[in-house]
Amino acid sequence: MAKKKSKPQGQQFLSPEQYLKQKARSLEIGKCYISEDLTECGEGVIFVTRLHKGGKISMAFYLVDTFCLGIKDSSYKLRMEEEKVQEFLTHYKKMNECSYEEAHNWIYGAIAFAEEGGIEPDKSFELTQYMLEEDTDDIPLIEYEFGKDGEHLLVCHTVQEANRYLPTLRKHLGNDVKFVIEDGRYDLPQLDEETMLERLRNWQDSPMFKRYGPDTEYTYQHPEYPDTLHLTTPDWFYDELHSPSNSIYLKEDLVKRILELPYDLVRENLERIILYHIGLTCEGIPGDYEKGRFTGIIGNSVMLLGEVGNADSSLDVVLEVLRQNSDFYEYHFGDAGNEVFTPTLYLLGQNRLDVLMSFVEEEGLYTYAKYHIFPTVMQIGLHQLERRSEILGWFKNVIRFAIEKLPETQWFDSTLAGLMVCNLIDLQAKELLPDIKRLFDTNLVELGTCGDYSSVVRDIVDPRLAGRPEDCIFDIYERFADMRRRWER
Repeated sequence: MAKKKSKPQGQQFLSPEQYLKQKARSLEIGKCYISEDLTECGEGVIFVTRLHKGGKISMAFYLVDTFCLGIKDSSYKLRMEEEKVQEFLTHYKKMNECSYEEAHNWIYGAIAFAEEGGIEPDKSFELTQYMLEEDTDDIPLIEYEFGKDGEHLLVCHTVQEANRYLPTLRKHLGNDVKFVIEDGRYDLPQLDEETMLERLRNWQDSPMFKRYGPDTEYTYQHPEYPDTLHLTTPDWFYDELHSPSNSIYLKEDLVKRILELPYDLVRENLERIILYHIGLTCEGIPGDYEKGRFTGIIGNSVMLLGEVGNADSSLDVVLEVLRQNSDFYEYHFGDAGNEVFTPTLYLLGQNRLDVLMSFVEEEGLYTYAKYHIFPTVMQIGLHQLERRSEILGWFKNVIRFAIEKLPETQWFDSTLAGLMVCNLIDLQAKELLPDIKRLFDTNLVELGTCGDYSSVVRDIVDPRLAGRPEDCIFDIYERFADMRRRWER
């Protein structure tokens, strides 16, 4: 019988991004840490922690350039055990504990100084700012000196990086902006100013530094999705999937109960649920969703489809999820996108490389959603060694497509190119180095994502320098257990 399901009331759960925005500032501030040589080097890291009542710790990381650029990068981790926090800190040398007021003033002072030169904080700060108190008069002001001898000094590792920032800095500060290019990673000699200026002149017309994005403009015109939910499963099936108490992961006994039903029945109803809930949120998150009744129903259903789905209708439904806009993606998946999509796409699409290629070639999709195709195909190459030649050929075709489409941005942008190169590093795709070189020759690969071509060669030739790719979990019970370990409140 056709039945339009209503949303059950109950305990409110939030996605990680919502939690950060709505709850992080209510947590007690914990210990803060700062690089010992921040003032001397002009660049360092600052950590701010927040304490949960149950003993877990949330933490934010800020890469701060006090000489010129302000916040160059930031990230956060929620609900870590204390020993994990300490283990994380051991990766950074010469860290000293500091007061929150010191951390706050260094961060916001660096931002204000960078903004004088027209440089905004890295986009990641849009979220990580919520791990900090608001920048108001309630925070005691501490006067720190920014810049080198009070003036902006741009310190870059490459000529390309300098050329990225200098036009903006000169527009706001004048043509006498001081800069230094030093590349200690490759032990290159320090360049004199005349040589640096000559190299900058050679690079100034490079299309890499024109404003292409950074991401593709979203233009997907979605079809009509079902406005009524027709289910043929027992009532408990939808009620459990739509319960806020199951929003982050499904418990083992519930997964077992679901999988005791006929697989075709489960598959068909999961596909209907996903399409119905896409329709509810594809053009904006309704107010009752925003109030915090996050259920995780689309993410959990996508994960279950990896177990019961097929390579036809199920794969099509998962790809339809990935065709949605950035607000949809961030609300439903946030930082859990890799865990939700890569194993499912692998299980459903491992023999449908043609379908995955067609998806990559679609116009106007959200960059970070389209990206999930690449780790999926990479995992096929890692787990099915006999298919390596086939997988390399698939990536070769993607590179050819990217080279053609990068200048137009709408099919393939610089961020997506950089992310793909990272997966080719994990695949140790030495055979594709000539193709990767042609990709870099477009000057449209985001170097901040994957490094320049020299570093890519280094990491592919000696994978010990790049690290090993993260293991992909395919067992459905282990997948939900992993989500619990990552996100349980």
